[in-house]
Amino acid sequence: MKALNLIRVVAHTFWAADQHTLLYLHRSLVRSKLDYRCIVYHGSARNSYLRMLDPVHNHALRLCFGAYRTSPSPSLCVLANEPPLYIRRRKLSIEYCLKLSSSTQNPTYGSVFECKFRRFFDRKPNQIPPLGIRVEPDLQAGYKKQDTLQYSLPVDPPWLLKRPHSNFSLHSSYKEDTPPDIFLNKFYDLCDEYKVLCRLYTDGSLMENRVACAVVSRTSSESVRLPNNTSI
Repeated sequence: MKALNLIRVVAHTFWAADQHTLLYLHRSLVRSKLDYRCIVYHGSARNSYLRMLDPVHNHALRLCFGAYRTSPSPSLCVLANEPPLYIRRRKLSIEYCLKLSSSTQNPTYGSVFECKFRRFFDRKPNQIPPLGIRVEPDLQAGYKKQDTLQYSLPVDPPWLLKRPHSNFSLHSSYKEDTPPDIFLNKFYDLCDEYKVLCRLYTDGSLMENRVACAVVSRTSSESVRLPNNTSI
């Protein structure tokens, strides 16, 4: 691959770049090509063919760290905080299915979540199953269809929407070295500046794996229970 030659040049002994830059080049030039359409070929190719991609990934990591050829590839993956390719392909497949689960109108939704050939592949375990059957055991670990919010296309195209104005003046100071009174005074100044507007206060709370959010206005307040393990 030409991208490997580029990393080899940048990682030269005399003008070598730092490891952070080399790993960035690897992820943007090498790993991106290995990830391209991996959701498709991950299930339609034999493991012997997929293992042919591992030397490319490992060689790029050796160039980034200046390691020897005898350096074990699992150690390089740990140093680079990079999973092996077979784990990454599995991760990308799960992420794609989770994203697809929020769009039932997608033509691919039925072939993934409503597979009609499950009995055929159960009778012939040597045949490579489609994506929906392969990912189903991973989704059963925590995915619940009733907790998935459905995505709906907006009526107005995004390029016709008015861009909102955001005031980030309170972010100009750091909490660690700024007294709370200063933040309070700045907040009062903002309230006086936008006194003709309606105030809405939002917050999220997390307790173990239970998540909730709340919206408070001058006249009312609403709280919503979010699905478990939701990021606040």
